[in-house]
Amino acid sequence: MLFAGACVLAGWIAAFAMPSVSFWPCLFVGLSALYWLYSKTDTAGQAFMAGFFFALGYFVTGLWWIGNALLVDGNEFRWVWPISVIGLPTLLGLFTGTYLGVARMTAPPDKVKGFLAFVFFLTFSEWARGNAFTGFPWNLYGYVWADHLPMAQMAYYTGAYGMTLVSVFWAALAGYLAICRAPLKNKIIAAAIAALTIAAVFLAGSARLNNNKSVLDENNALVVVQPNIPQDMKWDPVAIQENFEKLLSISRAGRFDKDSPRNIYFIWPETAISPQIYSLTSNMDAIQSLLKSYKHSNTYLITGILRRTAEGGDAHYSNSVAVMDKSMNVLALYSKYHLVPFGEFIPLQKWIPLKPVAAFKGFERGKGPATLSHANMPPFSPLICYEVIFPDVVTKKTGERPFWIVNVTNDGWYGDSAGPHQHFAQTRLRAIEEGLPVVRSANTGISGVIDPYGRVLEQADIFQEAALVTSLPKPLPYRSPYWPGAFQWLLCALAFYVMLRHLPSRK
Repeated sequence: MLFAGACVLAGWIAAFAMPSVSFWPCLFVGLSALYWLYSKTDTAGQAFMAGFFFALGYFVTGLWWIGNALLVDGNEFRWVWPISVIGLPTLLGLFTGTYLGVARMTAPPDKVKGFLAFVFFLTFSEWARGNAFTGFPWNLYGYVWADHLPMAQMAYYTGAYGMTLVSVFWAALAGYLAICRAPLKNKIIAAAIAALTIAAVFLAGSARLNNNKSVLDENNALVVVQPNIPQDMKWDPVAIQENFEKLLSISRAGRFDKDSPRNIYFIWPETAISPQIYSLTSNMDAIQSLLKSYKHSNTYLITGILRRTAEGGDAHYSNSVAVMDKSMNVLALYSKYHLVPFGEFIPLQKWIPLKPVAAFKGFERGKGPATLSHANMPPFSPLICYEVIFPDVVTKKTGERPFWIVNVTNDGWYGDSAGPHQHFAQTRLRAIEEGLPVVRSANTGISGVIDPYGRVLEQADIFQEAALVTSLPKPLPYRSPYWPGAFQWLLCALAFYVMLRHLPSRK
């Protein structure tokens, strides 16, 4: 019990390195403590328990806010709250525990090979939980730098998982040096090399930011709307029309006062338009009046929309993004494909007779990443809610490269907790990774306009009504140099296999 409690404590400490606290030394303390505890194990089973209980402390502390979605007034699933708070961390802990068990079988912890095995397999566990089943790459260890912009610049060169690999190496090194039998001189040299590499990354990131200012495209203007509609009123039949009129009112207030730009984009949040709103001609006329009020510009509405279609007498729903012009033509549509388990669909629904927390029968899954464009509109990649947290799959990798990313979301489920801050931090990292600006509209949460270096140019905080008015930042002219996906990990696995096989063991 004492051992398990110490592992949980190490995970609890490490969690405070993530937003909204973002005190990065906590990850160094937590992972080094984990390595010290891991070194006390004699079997793969014991190593599994060390990793599992560490992850339990880490994820319960970092993800407790997910249960807030069940506490919204009127939600019939409030009774599930304890299960959600402990259930997801338990599942995620299986990944951490399993791969630390594998690492323990590879080499003893007091050897260089053992340390490298720990770093690699702990990182690989992060990749596995981010991709297995529906995937949940939330609070990867590399996100320790999300709120430290100079350090976060390495995401452009390494991606989120490469950044996690480097961060785990740095953070767990003190734990290894504390238990290995190397001469003191060698330990000092190793610690100095780690400190120098951290300093080098910081200086390189600072230079990248200082030498590359934000560049705005004055031809493309944005009005990003955050209406701050309380979640318990979001789908109230009595309040739906009032919510829509609030969106219109805030949008009208967000006037672009400069010389008329060629294009103006109103960005509305996830499911801003419901079937009830869309079915009324008067509402569509009101949107058209808003768009036509800019007579000398091409005006568009990019909005989250809850689409309902009837097929075989049953209603089918899609969580979508629609692009509309002044004539109310729907120019492009995108449907969310990374659906939230139990929130937007029920896994194995034939055997689990529940309905999703979203209160609909379940959303139809979209086809995957897409690039939407029309006429003079710069092409963009649409992302709905937590689709933005998945590294490597936020843009379509074939065909025309998008110029920007539009993320519509609703973090109103989670209140003023760490959740919206973590969500926004991961959004910033996607901008850095892809070299693309991100425009984010939340019902409430954190809305913002982010340049391709992760700088926040405009921001609306939690529970704030706002219309952010600015120009669209320009993207970087070239893709990130890092290799995403399975090919990257195949190379990484081969490299570590060679290292582990050929490094000499010290008797």
